[in-house]
Amino acid sequence: MIAGQSSILGVYNFLEENESLSAAQLAARQRHLMRTQLEFARQESPYFANVLRHRPTGELLDSPERWADIPLMDKAVLLENFDMVRTRTDIAFLNVDRYLSDRSLVDEPFNGSDLLVVSTAGTSGKPGYFVYDPREQAHIRAQYFRFMRAILAAIKPQGPLRSAAIIVTGAHMIGYKMQQHLPPEFFRMIPVLREGHAVSVEETAAELADFNPQILTCFGSTLRMLTEYKEANPDFSWRPLALINTGATLERDVRQRAIAAFEGVQVFDLYGSTDTGYIGWTCEQGSMHLNTDCMRIEILDEDNRPVADGEFGSIVISTYWHRTLPIIRYRLGDLMSVSTESCACGRSLPVVKELLGRENTLLYRRAETGLAPVPQGVFMEMFETIEGVRRFRLVQESLDRVTVSVVPLPDSPPGLAERVAQRVAPVFGKGASVDVDIVDALVPPASGKLLPVERLFDPTTERAVLR
Repeated sequence: MIAGQSSILGVYNFLEENESLSAAQLAARQRHLMRTQLEFARQESPYFANVLRHRPTGELLDSPERWADIPLMDKAVLLENFDMVRTRTDIAFLNVDRYLSDRSLVDEPFNGSDLLVVSTAGTSGKPGYFVYDPREQAHIRAQYFRFMRAILAAIKPQGPLRSAAIIVTGAHMIGYKMQQHLPPEFFRMIPVLREGHAVSVEETAAELADFNPQILTCFGSTLRMLTEYKEANPDFSWRPLALINTGATLERDVRQRAIAAFEGVQVFDLYGSTDTGYIGWTCEQGSMHLNTDCMRIEILDEDNRPVADGEFGSIVISTYWHRTLPIIRYRLGDLMSVSTESCACGRSLPVVKELLGRENTLLYRRAETGLAPVPQGVFMEMFETIEGVRRFRLVQESLDRVTVSVVPLPDSPPGLAERVAQRVAPVFGKGASVDVDIVDALVPPASGKLLPVERLFDPTTERAVLR
């Protein structure tokens, strides 16, 4: 674990200390943390014992060429080698798979233990399985509190602080599981689906007005939806101080429109993944800092070589704190460039120049009053409840045409395409065509980032393709 810390406060204090270190001091600390993690993985994980064989730790840290010899891994590699990567014998893949495949166990602990066992949504083609022990959970929370400290410094709230999150609820996902037991008087989870039906923007707005959180966390697609609602309903009484975008990169126009619509609000970004924890976060000066005191971050070109300073490349991460399932040279599938400039806030952590991507996961349907938004979370939760689905990809090509590709489970009952169409079609209303294809695998685009839900047109023109 980082600096031997196992409590939230201990990790938080360690992270806070790192922000004031010089570049040389931070580099020395990173080297020590990486050495410790490599030695742990070599000793405790059969997979890494084999991978790191004949690769002395000192050489790996001193030689970029030797470091590059370590094979890259991703979700698929982790799943295929789960029982070899793990460092505990009580988390066999079959048991984890059985637990995560049963939605009725969402609110039950894994085998009665204190382990946090979660899955991803499969945005890169396959869902991943991840396990966190209490110390690792403390690291995740401490990373989040670091981010919240920057937000509070920026917004300076008065009185009791309330926050809310609009997320997929009742699923084996980390956002739901890590927040489900927070005090309801200070935190509220607002679902995107209720009793199998999409929660309308009007219902969401009413809940926000009722709870009145100063801070809201949501996907960028939901942020766009709420901004459009506020623009159309100036009397909407909710007055947030901070909006936190998670998931895909937020389009510039959405950020500007949200700031204009919700007078006095500040918009922040929180970049992370179930796989690796929090990676980057916006400080009070508006820069996104990278948690390089929690992980080693490589930016690689298409030949897996480091890019030049400031250039785009694929993100590869080696964390210092994953012990249950070590993460070393793990490819996320996202693209990033890192700035060579420092931030006015004074933190020593590097700054993101740009994250590649845009927020086109908010879909639309025709309604009596014009266009009604449909956030991606509706489908993330819907497909959790459709029997026989392993993975899916839903693409809205136009207001009247939707295509769905579905990878079935091996024992999927007959009629899967019909079941999917029957659930999806009502969301888009009469006149919308929903075509369902049963496929063996989902093929990612060149970027490697396969969005499960995507819109390919501009709703303001109904013509312009966003590809």
